Amino acid sequence: MNKSDLNDIQQALNLIRTQAEEADSEAKVEILALLNGTSQSVIQMAKKLVKPETKTKVVTQYKDKLIKQKPKVVKQGTPPETATDLPATPFQAIKPQAPMSTLANQQQPQ
Repeated sequence: MNKSDLNDIQQALNLIRTQAEEADSEAKVEILALLNGTSQSVIQMAKKLVKPETKTKVVTQYKDKLIKQKPKVVKQGTPPETATDLPATPFQAIKPQAPMSTLANQQQPQ
């Protein structure tokens, strides 16, 4: 856009301003609405010229399903069990296992 184009636009806007000053309030509202609509369309056109086209990519995000644990049923009159309340080993005796026999390809101890 060169200087003469800008001067022409400025002269047209000055003409509109002088006519709007002479008009009544209803005409002023209509003039402002027309100017607003014109400026919005010019802004949209300028944005299209300036803005490079971008490709959009749709990415879907999957959410994990939450599994709610059922609350532990506590009998009335007994305190709740925690990990520290339980014994570390069972009360049954641990039975020893027989030693494993040597493999055939290994040497016998002397």
